[in-house]
Amino acid sequence: MGRIEVVELWPLSQGELHDNDDGFVDWAFSSSAPTISAGQLSRADYLDRLASGGLPEAVQRDVSRRARWFQSYITTLTERVVRQVSGIARTAELPRIIALCAARSGEELNVTKLASQLAIPARTLDGYLALLAKVFVIQLLPAWSTNISKKVVRRPKLIMVDSGLACHLTGLNRTRVDDPTAPFGPLLEAFVAMEVHKQLTWSREPASLWHYRDRDGAEVDLVLEHADGRIVGIEVKAARSVSDRDSSGLRVLRHALGDRFHAGFVLSCMPEVTPLGDRIMALPIDALWRTTFQPHLKSLPG
Repeated sequence: MGRIEVVELWPLSQGELHDNDDGFVDWAFSSSAPTISAGQLSRADYLDRLASGGLPEAVQRDVSRRARWFQSYITTLTERVVRQVSGIARTAELPRIIALCAARSGEELNVTKLASQLAIPARTLDGYLALLAKVFVIQLLPAWSTNISKKVVRRPKLIMVDSGLACHLTGLNRTRVDDPTAPFGPLLEAFVAMEVHKQLTWSREPASLWHYRDRDGAEVDLVLEHADGRIVGIEVKAARSVSDRDSSGLRVLRHALGDRFHAGFVLSCMPEVTPLGDRIMALPIDALWRTTFQPHLKSLPG
């Protein structure tokens, strides 16, 4: 009897686009010391990468032509792909739903609130969201449930699969990199989540991706749970500097999990690699795709 393997085809990763290693997930669960040099990208550079996304047809175009391509992509998606997958005839609401998903990318999904904004029933919106996930437009990042707290918030996070499409729909570009009203932080978090998610499809280490927040205010943007129970936490910050406060959620997990807490990382636009305490350090975001997995090196410093 024949066997098959399902391969998910996501937008290209940063490593694939720029011929880098994409070894962060494997390194994060290893006992290797950091071999990461200072970051090479500025905030504006990161925003350029967000705006380009990972869809090959969009990446190869300049800014103005990319915008037109994204608009055509949405039209094609709503008029052809979605109809073929689902058989639904009512596609008029979909562009508005996709745009609102882009505006909420990187945030917890409250279906009731989102449905109210769209003026459609929550049950109807659930169906649309399931459909958009099926055609790889959005991804729902589940909440990590554990017995360390009974106050865990269980809503998933809404993630736009391609950051370029999200930037196009929210009007985020290089000129708004320092605009406090621009959704740079949430879209950057979603971008990092998808880079990690892509690496999980080829990493040696078997792990699953979650997010964590409790009702006391402790939260960790991304939680990687290894098959053997070890946990790696990741915080994503759009700032150019990092303080101890930025690792507070990671410290909560470290205290609650003890030896299960393998490592915590604060990924930011700050270029330096900086220790933040026992098993926690700050890294530049581009460490995600510049890190090479090298086993047999000494343990992560405290």
